[in-house]
Amino acid sequence: MMNFSMHLRLFLRSFFLQTGWNFVKYQNVGLTFIMLPFLRKLYKQDQEALPAVITRYLDNFNTQPVMASFCIGALAKKEEAVAQAKSVTDFKEQVTEWTAARRGLSITAASIGDRLFWGTLKPLTLLLAIFIWLCLGVNFFEIELLENPLVFDALCAGAVAFFVYNSVALFVKWQGITIAYNSDEKTCFGLTKFDWNKTIYYAKHIGLILTAGLILFGVYHYFKEIELNLYFITRAVLVLFFVMISFLTRKLKVPNMYVYIAAVIIFSIACYL
Repeated sequence: MMNFSMHLRLFLRSFFLQTGWNFVKYQNVGLTFIMLPFLRKLYKQDQEALPAVITRYLDNFNTQPVMASFCIGALAKKEEAVAQAKSVTDFKEQVTEWTAARRGLSITAASIGDRLFWGTLKPLTLLLAIFIWLCLGVNFFEIELLENPLVFDALCAGAVAFFVYNSVALFVKWQGITIAYNSDEKTCFGLTKFDWNKTIYYAKHIGLILTAGLILFGVYHYFKEIELNLYFITRAVLVLFFVMISFLTRKLKVPNMYVYIAAVIIFSIACYL
């Protein structure tokens, strides 16, 4: 069933997962649209069963769009088991397993996808674009630049960020269908074959390094011509002090509200003096 042609059709249709998104059943219309060619081929000899199958797919469904590829492959595999059921009891058991896989996998894939793509990869590619601008000589710390934007440089940085993000997204979209289809519940339909937590961990740390570099560059740019004095040093020390305190209070599970209140009071006194 899952030959190259069918894989390609599901992959192309997966870009329309958000089609018909609604507040009642979320991505159910898009999922049904994606799976329709597979279902029509699977139930080619039993057209009367197709309406009931489609109704089953129109139930609640919501996950991260890129990671939905794992759900698509897994549901295709489980649907084959439903179609090949030998008895009513077997059919009911297979439908129950199909429903459980649909619900559980959508939640798991959404959790991984939100952290990887929305929370990590998008900010990381944005930072990458900013650093490319700096390498091309686009100093966005200069206000005068806004009057004469360098369109070519901006497009180059945006194109690189777009390419990096979508290269990862398309790879996961394409491979996810095959991996999930060829896996089973023991590997959570292929999700456990990847160390997602380690990937997210390293990507976030790369993002932190880029962010720190950007902040240091900005600080250098703004303060390179300012003469250091007692007032400047005092305020800089206070900022670093509260940054370190915020890490400590987080580990001690002290509400940040108290740190913010203390920072406002102390900074107000320092500015007044």
